[in-house]
Amino acid sequence: MDTKKTVLLVDDDVDLLDQTRLVVEKEFAVDVAYSGEEAIKKIADKTFDCIVMDVMMESLSDGLDTAKKIKANEATKSVPVIMLTSVNEHYDYTSQVDSSYFPNDKWLNKPVKPDVLVTEIHKLIG
Repeated sequence: MDTKKTVLLVDDDVDLLDQTRLVVEKEFAVDVAYSGEEAIKKIADKTFDCIVMDVMMESLSDGLDTAKKIKANEATKSVPVIMLTSVNEHYDYTSQVDSSYFPNDKWLNKPVKPDVLVTEIHKLIG
């Protein structure tokens, strides 16, 4: 039996998270977290193949702070992290800061087309 890869979706926007889940769960097993803190708790209890996370949640840097914790943890540092943001639409801060500052494997701008998100997850986890 072929088991699906597991993706954790992290966003404080419940509606967007539900919509994203509907798309992603067609190809992957999906779990959700509504904050960076909840994501860290879930990651401590379960292994994920990929994490898709919003940059701005409870604070402007909640997603980035959470991704840094994931990448600093020996047990989770190899898990690919896709950051979703709508900030780049107004200000491309990713080109203004040294890329080593950002603890993620891929940036996608919101709104992201469902097929693009699924394709990018596949690219990162095979």
